[in-house]
Amino acid sequence: MEIFTYPAIYDTAFQFRSAEDTVDFIEECVRMYTHIPVRSILDVACGTGHYTLEFARRGYRIQGVDMNDDICQYARQKATDESLDVDILCADMVDFSLPRPCDLAVNFFDSLTYLTDRRQVSRHFLAVADALVSGGLYVLEIGVIDDFENHNLEEVWTERRRDFAVTATYFRDGAIDPECGTFIERCAFRSTCREHHSYLVLKQKKLALYFYEFAELIDHVGCFTPLVYFDDFASEAFLPEDAR
Repeated sequence: MEIFTYPAIYDTAFQFRSAEDTVDFIEECVRMYTHIPVRSILDVACGTGHYTLEFARRGYRIQGVDMNDDICQYARQKATDESLDVDILCADMVDFSLPRPCDLAVNFFDSLTYLTDRRQVSRHFLAVADALVSGGLYVLEIGVIDDFENHNLEEVWTERRRDFAVTATYFRDGAIDPECGTFIERCAFRSTCREHHSYLVLKQKKLALYFYEFAELIDHVGCFTPLVYFDDFASEAFLPEDAR
């Protein structure tokens, strides 16, 4: 793989998130909150396959959906390199269909809030519901703005793979657009490999949702029944009702 491509840079920058621990938590949720056997999984906005491949390693029939063709190609190549059976569909997460429904759907990295129109969010929920069997579970990671104590947030970290290093600088602009209810996030990636360097900056809009607005959206669409909320990928991070 070419290392100075966006997928390789992104994949390296976010490798610190433990796919093993997260999938352990997902399997615990399956045991606790669904009564159907889970054999097939849909990874929505799967990106470079960070979690997708971990499900495949554990023997699940896994399908990923992402709208970026380069990202999809990268995820497919990663799966091929490990001789894993993974199906990656290049499609928009508000408008996709699967050849057959899955038992479980997951969505990580706060991908839902890249849909900056609430109507898109509603369409997304309907698309996922159509992709699940009756009784299927949807586990969604979402960032709400209730706890934006410091709206202008900056974080810096470095990740390495052999001679390849990526230093990422994440900045969240706390100013929320009052008309469309969005805010801006930027992520800069400085990559080095021996004497070679590259610099990449991403600027994206995200949907600013309070928890109650998120709950109202789910209720309005009507295709899912909320079961439980967690503050992290750990069973002890259960979020009681008075903390929502």
